[in-house]
Parts: sequence; structure tokens; C-alpha cells
Amino acid sequence: MPNAIRILDNLLTPSGHEAIWRYLNEPGWAYGGYSAAAADAERYFYKHFAGFVKDGREPLGAQQIEDQLVEKAPVLAQLWQTLRRTVLEGQALARCYANAMSGGVEGGVHLDSPHADHFTAIYYPHLAWNPNFGGETLLFTPQGDEILAAIYPKPNRLAVFAGNIPHVARPMSKRCKDLRITLMFKTMPASAAEA
Repeated sequence: MPNAIRILDNLLTPSGHEAIWRYLNEPGWAYGGYSAAAADAERYFYKHFAGFVKDGREPLGAQQIEDQLVEKAPVLAQLWQTLRRTVLEGQALARCYANAMSGGVEGGVHLDSPHADHFTAIYYPHLAWNPNFGGETLLFTPQGDEILAAIYPKPNRLAVFAGNIPHVARPMSKRCKDLRITLMFKTMPASAAEA
């Protein structure tokens, strides 16, 4: 799947989708996440479930990361097991977390990895979404001068792309009274995780 952008709609059954949504709406959000290295990057809410927190050099193996996810977020661990058997086959989990942005908060264009064989999977858990809410994920060319894809945050959608594709979460309209919540699974080749 190098340099591919894959979109999978209706990823979960209605009950599975609703279970993820309920889980992500439980208390436990922290404030201070950001998606750009700039000093003026806007901050937003996040929940870290498993894996690398800083720069990927923490002493964690693939099994330890999966164990963290099972212990902290069993419902998300079930989803991860499905993804690793299907769309992310051959990949190991590096990190699992969720972001929550209020209306008007902007992300910054960034890479998740310098490596084309590391992937980002974004799950859009909302039960309903309106085009007037905005909040699309935009993917850019390496030069940042063209949009490769605009991913609408359609409920129960999974977007998977190479971690070295520049991307950004565009601001959500203040018309939406909820937070724009996204669930991320960041991966690396299983062979590299075992090394």
C-alpha cells in the first residue's frame, strides 16, 4: 500500500460504531495536543491510549504497545485487532490516541512519519455529520502546493495513508456544538517493530 490513500466506509457494525463513539465521549480528555511544530500552533484536547508518546525512541516493543491498548482501552484494542488482520496487515501498532477539536480550532500541516511504509489510520467516530460543519482532513503533495485528497469526516469512515504525506485537520465550524473527534492508529512495519 505504499503512498496509497484508502477510504473504507461503514467500517464497523452500527453497534460497534456506537460503542466506539460512547467510549470516546467518556471523561479523561487532556488539553495541550497540537499538530504542528510552530510555537503558535493551536492546542486541543486529546486522549493517549497506547504506544509512543514523544518521538518513537521510548523503550517499547510492539507487544508492549498492544498490551497497553488492551489494558487501557479494550474496545479500541478489538478494533485494532480487526485492522491488523485486514487493511493494516503486516503493520505493528506504534501509537493509538484520539483528538478532539472545538469549532474554529486549526491544526497545522504536518507529517506523522518520514517513512512511506509507516501508516496513519484515522477513524471518524461521530454518529452524524453535516457538510456545513467542515473539519475535513486535507492531504497535500510533498511540496505542499496541491491538495491530494480532502477526506470528509463521514461517520464510521476509516482513512489510511502513508505517514509521510503532509496533512492537516481543517477547522470545524462553530455551527457544530460537539467536538470534532478523531481516533488515530499510527503504525510501522511489523518487521521493524520486532527488530
